[in-house]
Amino acid sequence: MFAPVEVGSRRFPSIAISVLAAIGAALLLIIATTEASEWRHFNDEHAYWLAGARLAACEPLYDPGATTNTPFAYWYPPPLAQVLAPITSVVSADAFSAAWTAILLACLWWLGGRDLFAALALVAFLPVAVELRVRNVHLVMAVLAVLALRRSWAFWIPAAAIKLTPVLGIAYLAAAGRWRDAVKVGALGLVVLAVSVALAPGAWREFFDVVGTRAGAEGGALVPIPFALRFGVGAGLVILAGRLALRARVAGASGLGAEVLLIVALTVANPTLWATALSMLVAIVPLWRTAGTAKVATPG
Repeated sequence: MFAPVEVGSRRFPSIAISVLAAIGAALLLIIATTEASEWRHFNDEHAYWLAGARLAACEPLYDPGATTNTPFAYWYPPPLAQVLAPITSVVSADAFSAAWTAILLACLWWLGGRDLFAALALVAFLPVAVELRVRNVHLVMAVLAVLALRRSWAFWIPAAAIKLTPVLGIAYLAAAGRWRDAVKVGALGLVVLAVSVALAPGAWREFFDVVGTRAGAEGGALVPIPFALRFGVGAGLVILAGRLALRARVAGASGLGAEVLLIVALTVANPTLWATALSMLVAIVPLWRTAGTAKVATPG
């Protein structure tokens, strides 16, 4: 159904991909150009710019009085703001917003296999359309997850620095029998954490005081389930995924099922589980597309 159609020596997208691409293109056009377009205003991406600017100005990074509905509130760990702090001094909020939009579109194109029709087809998955509308970080997370599974364990580190939950990648590697890689991720991750804390100890205190105290009680999700509970469920699924990956490797079979379960687990354990977070599920597409050519990892 999704296989390309060959006409003579030329290949065209399948009818299914073409239909989905048309739907995705229409949604993207609405998001980008209508009078009420969110792209005409700041959205989630502005929270990142403001966080970097506050950190650069030695102002508090977190607002103790903020709620999940507070505009431009920053809920992420300090490393993202630390990376953005020097950028905010030379890049305006408007320019950053435009650049962030371009980054998300580039992520979408990459997740679609560098194919325009496939990328537009992904927008037909409504959480992706919503993610592009509010310009959050989940498509970036999806790219990092795919790279961690297909290229190098090292990509778990920037993913965890952005949203913490990908630290479960260590549990996945360990459960899959890749102990050496798990130790590498943990050790290098601790180095990054130590540097971050040394550079901004106050920001980390704020993070635990403001964000940490709410994590166990507030759902931050489509369903009223506390993050701590969702994280526990996600951790269990991650370990199961790792064991499935180990069995697949021993049997010389594809580990795609384990990878799909891992992506689902990371989505469930996401600190906030609104519709935008479900866009992380599109990481399954490039994993499925490359499953037959993926290098089988050996235990380390």
